[in-house]
Amino acid sequence: MRGELNNMDLITLVQSITFLGILKFLLVTLLLVYAVFALLMMKQVSAMTKAIAMRDDFVIRMLGIINFCFAVGVFLMALLLL
Repeated sequence: MRGELNNMDLITLVQSITFLGILKFLLVTLLLVYAVFALLMMKQVSAMTKAIAMRDDFVIRMLGIINFCFAVGVFLMALLLL
């Protein structure tokens, strides 16, 4: 009897999965990947500016930081709103 109850729970779980739920999961996952990519890009910019002396390297660093903050902000908003 217990095995039948577990099968019914599994069937109910599978039936509750919707296209919108899958889409939300994929969107949040892709935004997480983008945030990690932005972090790695910021680290690469930091390493590049240490290796190559430029006159306006702070502009490039600021763009990397802004990109990372934007990526994390959008990811957190997606977590809260979706």
